[in-house]
Amino acid sequence: MTPDAADLLAGMQRAVGIIAARHRGDLAGVQALTEAFTDDAERAHAFLLLTELALAITSDHTGRELPVIVREISLRIAALAAAD
Repeated sequence: MTPDAADLLAGMQRAVGIIAARHRGDLAGVQALTEAFTDDAERAHAFLLLTELALAITSDHTGRELPVIVREISLRIAALAAAD
């Protein structure tokens, strides 16, 4: 594994850790993991890759095509925006 790939995977692990800590209500953990990123771009990239992985897993487990899942998410986001 290249150093760049290892860094990307570590970032994804931190991103998943942030989600888990939020779910537990561990705000100190969220803060610590968030601060472990070197900058906003690294954090955004980690969450982008994590999102892509989560969508692929969802597609695999449901048998639904990824574009269908993405479209449904987009429509739900639009509905939330319209509700505000």
